[in-house]
Formats: sequence, C-alpha cells, structure tokens
Amino acid sequence: MDYIYQRNSQDEDGSNEHKNDEISQFDIIHLFGKKTLEEIQERISKATGLAFITVDYKGEPITKDTSFTDFCLAIRADQKTIGCCKASDAFGGIQAAVSQKPSIYFCPCGLLEVAIPIVVKGHYLGGFIGGQIRCNDAPKEVAKLRNVLGQKFSLPKELRESKLYDQIQELSYQKFVDIANLISLIINQLSEKELSKKIQKENLQKEIEIINASNQNLLLENKLKSAEIAELTEQLNPYFLVNTLTSISNLATIEDATRTNEMLVMFADYIKENLTARKKFRPISEELKSVEWYLKMQKIRYGDRLNFSIQIPEKMGMQKIPSHILLSFVEYAIFYGIAMKTEPGTVTIEGNYKDDDIVFVVKDDGPGMSQSELEQHFSNYKGGFEGDSIMLGVSNARQRMVTLYGKKYDVSMESIAKKGRVITISYPKYFEERIEVNVSNINRG
Repeated sequence: MDYIYQRNSQDEDGSNEHKNDEISQFDIIHLFGKKTLEEIQERISKATGLAFITVDYKGEPITKDTSFTDFCLAIRADQKTIGCCKASDAFGGIQAAVSQKPSIYFCPCGLLEVAIPIVVKGHYLGGFIGGQIRCNDAPKEVAKLRNVLGQKFSLPKELRESKLYDQIQELSYQKFVDIANLISLIINQLSEKELSKKIQKENLQKEIEIINASNQNLLLENKLKSAEIAELTEQLNPYFLVNTLTSISNLATIEDATRTNEMLVMFADYIKENLTARKKFRPISEELKSVEWYLKMQKIRYGDRLNFSIQIPEKMGMQKIPSHILLSFVEYAIFYGIAMKTEPGTVTIEGNYKDDDIVFVVKDDGPGMSQSELEQHFSNYKGGFEGDSIMLGVSNARQRMVTLYGKKYDVSMESIAKKGRVITISYPKYFEERIEVNVSNINRG
C-alpha cells in the first residue's frame, strides 16, 4: 500500500507532462466510440433542428450524417459538387482547431454552418460540423466559403429550379450563435468527463497489474482463505444435531410414527456423514451419495409427486468436487420446481466431461418461473420461510465456485417457462493439482 501511495503522490506533484502524453494518445473515436458520437449527434439534432456530422482532427468525416436537409443530400450526391461540401467541412474543422472556439461561416451554397471544436486539456481531437440553415441577418464579416475555397462552384440546374432550398429552416444569426455556444459547452463537458473516466480506468488497470505481478502468492493465499471461511461459515454443530435427531427418532418410534422415524434416521445419518468430515473437496461418488440421501428423504415427503434420477459415467466417481456444492441446487430444483406442481415431476442430475471441465446439469420439469416471478409469487411470505434458506444456500454455493475458479465458472441457471429449469455447474477437471501446487509454493515462500 505504501508503494501505491507514493506513486499517486508523484502523479499529483509532477506529472503534467505525463498526463499530456496520455491525452495526446486519444483521438475522438477512442474517446467516445463511433456509435456514441452518432447517438450524441442525433439527440442534439432533435433538440436544435440542426444537421450534424463529426470530423476528426484532420477534417475527415468519421460519422454518418444526421438530419441533413434534402437540399444538402442532393448536393452531396452529385460528384460535381460533393468536393466543395467536403472542402467546406474540412475548412470549418481547421478554423475551429486554430481558434479552439466555434467557427461560424456560410458554406458554398450560402447556408449558415458552425464548426464546434472538441478540445480536451488543450488538445484538439476533432469537431462537430452542424447547421444547414438559412440566415438573412448575419454580419458581413462572417466568412463566405464560395469566395474562400478557391474552387469554381456552380449549383446544378435542377437544384436551382427545385424548391428544396426554400424548404430549409431559417434562423436569426443571434439564435444560431446561442445554439452553437450551448452545444459547444455540452460537447466539451462530455469530452472532459469521458477522458477523465478513461484515464482513471487505465490507471486503475495499471495498479491492478502491478499488484497482481508483485503479490500473486498473497492474492492466491487470500483466495484460498476466503473459500475456507465461506465453507466454515456453512458448518453447524453436527454432534448436537445428531443427538437431538436421535432423541426425536426414539420418540417417533414410541408414538408409532413410522415414516417420521424413517426420515429422522436417514437425516441423522446424513448429518453424521456430511458435517463431521470437514473436507473442502471430496470424491464425486461421496457427493452424489449425500444428494441421493437427500432425494430419498424428499421422496418420503412428496411421495409419488417426486421422481429422480442420477446419471454419471462410472469413471467420474473418483474425481474430486468442492464439498456440498450440488445439494443447494438440487434443493432449489425441488422447492421451486417439483413442489410448485400438482402433478408428478422429475429431477435429473447428469454429469460428464466437456473438454477440460467437469459439468453437472440439474434439471427439473417444474413451472420454470423466472427470479422476478418467484419473488412476486412468494411476496406474501415476507421472508422467514423454507425458500429463503434455499436461496441463501444457492447464493453461497455460486460464490464459492467463483471464489475457487473465477467468474468463468459461475453457475448458470436458466428458466424455461412451463417447462422447468436447467442448472449447469462446471469446474476444471484438474483443479486439485493446481491448488496443491500453488499452496505448496505459498508455504515455501
């Protein structure tokens, strides 16, 4: 942390030249993106009624035109006159770059236009060329590009005879100037904001790269510790639970509650097997044994309304899996799938290899409600019901997978309306070897 602080202090004290170098590397497309520029053009055009196009620092157009008048579109469609239009745009951009303020002029066709420079920290990045309006009260000193460009310009006969020119909007000069100044203020504030965001983002990325390079072992150790803590917080006092359940089971036997006793005995065995052995990873065969116990208990509860199947290749049985990761999603499939049906339903668990990953798919044929639909459906419960703890278990399980293997291995949960839900859990086939190697490196360090 001391290193970071010192580096930031240096930036504040004596890095204006460094910052200017960073700014000079930006062009207008890099700053905004072509799509964003065109969206800005369109919004400003709708608000002002002016036509717009954006040019880069060389005066070359970099966006499609927005709200061009039919007259101007016809001029630009003619190979004999389009050159004058492009030269006019370039002239406006260059004038704005030199003065670094809006430059107003009459185009070769006599329409009033403005070039609004995009200037950030003294660097000219390009310009907004806009206007295409008629104006009869402009001062005499406003440049007329018919005389400036030095090119022979002649309006095609068909355009002279058409009424397209007369259909163009007319504004007073002062109103046009006010609009141009307002747009200039908006554009340049947006530019400053975008540049600030990009520089902050790039500086943050550099800091992250430095931290990753110098503290890789520490980050890995923290990651493993976080996974361990997340797992420990899920632990209960297993011996207390087992003893309590045994007492309840004995009472159920005395009262001749056969099904209750059967479920309690099964649950006591489940607790003893799963919570007394605090292993972070265990063979898939053990994980599925626990899942099968749970499904059998739910079968006692739901009877013929629940069917289930577990299908994995035999060779996967000895592969390791993070302990207790599957159960949360099986609980979810039953509570938010099968339990919400009146007719029988099925939960299937399938496992297989895909490239270098192990993939489990948990499916149910419930109503397939989305998360928002489930929240609305259970809104009257206002918390404190079975679904709350199931949701928490799913959230914790997803977080464990991301903590262990990265965002790429977050669990996918896809709802299909009236058909059910598909939950996909994947993780690297060779994850154990990587973890053990990294842990041993930490210990040696």
